[in-house]
Formats: sequence, C-alpha cells, structure tokens
Amino acid sequence: MDFINFWNSCMAVQASKHSDDLVVLEELKETFDIDSEFEFGLPPGPFFGPLRTAKIVLCYANPSRDAKTAEVIQSASLKQQLFAQLDGLHPYPYEIPGWDKWFKPVANSLFDGDLELASKNICVFNLIPYASTNMDKVQGFAASLPSVWAAQEYLRRTLIPKAVRGEVLLVMCRSSQLWGLQTPHGANNIVINKTRVGFTDDTKMQVKLWCRKIGIN
Repeated sequence: MDFINFWNSCMAVQASKHSDDLVVLEELKETFDIDSEFEFGLPPGPFFGPLRTAKIVLCYANPSRDAKTAEVIQSASLKQQLFAQLDGLHPYPYEIPGWDKWFKPVANSLFDGDLELASKNICVFNLIPYASTNMDKVQGFAASLPSVWAAQEYLRRTLIPKAVRGEVLLVMCRSSQLWGLQTPHGANNIVINKTRVGFTDDTKMQVKLWCRKIGIN
C-alpha cells in the first residue's frame, strides 16, 4: 500500500475522516466521546511537510487543537492549504495560525531559526491523523483505527528501511511505544528523542551533523 495514495481520497473529496476509519469511529462512540476528543472540522493531518522528499522525518502522536483552531476551521483557504499537504510535496505550512507557533521552536532548535529551510526539509509524521487537545485521552483507542495501522506500516516498510540505508534521518519524538519503535535497532539514522518537550542536546547534535553531511544549509 502506498501511504500517500491511501490519503489521496480525502484530498480529492475534501473529507475530514478517512473512509476506512468511518465504521470504527462510529463503533467507538459506544464507549468514547469521539466527536469531542477529535477535531473533525480540520482536514486530517497524517503528515505535514514534504513526506516524499524530506530528509528529516519527525514522528509525533497527532496534530493538536488550540486557540487558533477555530480560525483555521472558518477559513476555506486555510483548510485548502491543509488538504493540499496530503500530496506529500508541499513544505511544512508554518504560516497557518497555530502551525506557526508550533513549528517556530522546531526550526529554532534544529535549523537555527530558518523557517523556510526547515519547512522544505522536515516532515512531521503523525501516528493519528486527527487533531485533539489531549493525546493522553485518545491513545487508549487510537491503535484500533485503520489509518493508524497504515501509518505504522509506512514507518516499518518505508521509513525505517530508508533510515537504515542512510536516506533519511528518522526521529521518534512522541509515542514511541504506540509507534512500536523504542530503540534505534542499531541504525545511526534512527534517533530516539528522550524528552516529552522539544529536543535533547543529543538529538539536536545528530540533526545538525546529518544536515552538514548531506549539505543542507
């Protein structure tokens, strides 16, 4: 299965939920308040940034919902920008309200504040494609979603092999236990970022060494 093609259907029809998830999401309503936990007013966010070409992939849990979310939901043009992300070619959308606040510290830590350079070389890969306020509340049922299975498969069949071959730097930032990757498996290009917030000094160093090695500057 091609992971980007998996999400093309949502981009084509502007759907906020993947069709493979619909039955499961409906069934989960019997025990979880799905509609309050997830923000389905936003386009799905399985990844942000150029997944096809990014040299650094940061693995996180899921997109977040914050004070700026309502502003994005009410804007057809901003939502269109997010749907466009699903082609896997666009830079990280750091100019979108909420996305800017989150991405600036990432660029500051890893690219000395160069937002444009960071946006072209980093892809944020999310285990769960739907935004929420508190990941801790959704992790108990998240692994039952087919879209999560697809993300885990892409990690194992595509991203880990690319990291082992030295084609990308793969950084596990959050929910490594749910991703199923808690050690680097002996690969120099797999980094386990052992902090819940930001990046460790070791992670920053490995990113900078990698950028220097492949000529990103």
